[in-house]
Amino acid sequence: MSAKKSPLWSWVGQRISALILANGIPVHINPIPLSDKKISSSFVSERLSHTGWLIFDLLLLLCCVYHGLNGIYSISLDFNPDKKTTKALSLSFLILGITLSIYGILILWSFIR
Repeated sequence: MSAKKSPLWSWVGQRISALILANGIPVHINPIPLSDKKISSSFVSERLSHTGWLIFDLLLLLCCVYHGLNGIYSISLDFNPDKKTTKALSLSFLILGITLSIYGILILWSFIR
């Protein structure tokens, strides 16, 4: 069985991204109410100036994009589309995922300049 035809890697990726999101979102959100600062662009810039937070937020962004689009793609496969539609959906979600990832990275980058 080839890895390309097997839904195993999609399933594994969905579970790994779910674990990262379930643990990462509280870590992402909890420091905000625990600090005495209000959320502002200077607060976000200060937080993203630390390499650890930047890498963490990039990982969280990529996991969100993957988890969401892979979930929608998996749901669309439940309707048993033909091969042509499946390929079109796959390509569409791939392009959308790359576009959303680049857009999110550019937004994060705007805070650290």
